[in-house]
Amino acid sequence: MNTPKKKRIFSNIIVSFLCLIFLIMLISLIGNSMGWQATFTRVNSVTGALETNIVTVSNLFSGDEIRNILGNAITNFISFAPLGFLLIAAIAIGVAYKSGFLPIAFTTMGRRLSKFWITFMFVSLGIITSFAGDFGYVMLIPLAGIFYLVNNRNPLAGILATFVAVSAGQGISFLLSSLDYGLAPYTELAAQLTDKSFKMGAYSNIFFTIVGTISLAFMITYITEKIIIPRIPKYKRDEEIIEELVIGRKEKRGLVVSVLGSLIVFITFIYMLIPGLPGSGLLLDNTGKVYSAMLYGSGSYFSQSIVYLLSIVLLVAGSLYGFAAKTIKVKEQFSRVLYDSLNNMSSFIVLIFFASQLIAIFKRSNLGTVITAWLVELVQTLNFTSIPLILLVFVFLVIANLFLQASVTKWTIVSPIVIPLFMNANMTPEFAQAVFRVSEGAANIMTPLSVYFIIFVGFLEMYNKGETRISLGDCYKMLWPYSVAIALLWMFILITWYIIGLPIGFGVYPTV
Repeated sequence: MNTPKKKRIFSNIIVSFLCLIFLIMLISLIGNSMGWQATFTRVNSVTGALETNIVTVSNLFSGDEIRNILGNAITNFISFAPLGFLLIAAIAIGVAYKSGFLPIAFTTMGRRLSKFWITFMFVSLGIITSFAGDFGYVMLIPLAGIFYLVNNRNPLAGILATFVAVSAGQGISFLLSSLDYGLAPYTELAAQLTDKSFKMGAYSNIFFTIVGTISLAFMITYITEKIIIPRIPKYKRDEEIIEELVIGRKEKRGLVVSVLGSLIVFITFIYMLIPGLPGSGLLLDNTGKVYSAMLYGSGSYFSQSIVYLLSIVLLVAGSLYGFAAKTIKVKEQFSRVLYDSLNNMSSFIVLIFFASQLIAIFKRSNLGTVITAWLVELVQTLNFTSIPLILLVFVFLVIANLFLQASVTKWTIVSPIVIPLFMNANMTPEFAQAVFRVSEGAANIMTPLSVYFIIFVGFLEMYNKGETRISLGDCYKMLWPYSVAIALLWMFILITWYIIGLPIGFGVYPTV
């Protein structure tokens, strides 16, 4: 991405974040002085009654807010949600890469797959594994970059496609996720404002999400291969990995040993997720009454540690490969590999420090909540029905998601208004939740206020060099075709599904 210097005002990503911080603070000052506020209703999760909330824009230039910004800078950084998982995943991936496991395994796979199907594989995995919390962002994205690198393709393309897939796939994976577990109670409570007997099923969107997953995977793959990759210059690899990898007897032995060992560890973890067997269920919340509550409840080690568990699997694979293929010969060398696995993380950590301040400062401003409440109020005022209502809610939710990322928090504000509107228009609460879930996909990849957008930018920075170096503005130039296409795809699927009246889940339809 060659851009003349005079046009690259925001070529430095850190400078871009600092400018955004100042802009947010300035807008908060203006908003507070003009009395910006919003009123919204929430359903009390205990009593089921509606509660009125008033939120105002905070002036971030006030004395108290300045003191908060300065005093909590370290806390904001340390509490940055994916930071711990990112470091753990980096160690596992670093060991697997430096031992030779990933280069050999990915080269073997790359020789058997075409370029299109390589991209399709990572995109599909990104969408499906979006149920697994941070896994797609902190493990799958860097793995995609390495896969592309060892197969002589630009790693930026693999990182980009996988990030788009994981972000756009949030909430549509046909595997039960923590998002399903979090949204369902509020969908049920909001629907009971109109129909006291309504109950929400666990797989009420299963058919819709399966079709969405397949459609989205093909579309993202097509855009990557036909539109994005031709725009990115060929990547110049480092000298130490330019030579063609030779897969001989030692490498094959290492692959067999590592795959068998990691498979045993993986199966052991799966066994720990099965309740009722001897020694099983160790990773579940055993206070849950149904399996979804056991899997994603507050006491579940699985929901809190997916990345850690999978990092152990990859660490075992890399270590066993190193010892079996004799790329790691002594324990001192193994320690050195562990230490070196974090060599490339220094710039990442600096980036996260500034990004964590940006996100925390925006949250303190209350701008996201106020904008979301305004949009919901406008939806209610316009009094649309049928297809216009579906499109209006979808577009407004896409806009709201640019400013308020927390899905469950946003749904608690949106659901008491949107679900009764859908039900009064003869549409089901499950369909309203489907509209909400897919609306996040188009916006997730575009907002710098997402903790995961920062991770994406960080991985891009790791491969930023020479003529392939990209700025924050370049990121958006590559992302906007995906965002527009995803939004159009979801609008088409939603309207087509509504018109035809196909079931979106077991016994659940778009209309009553």
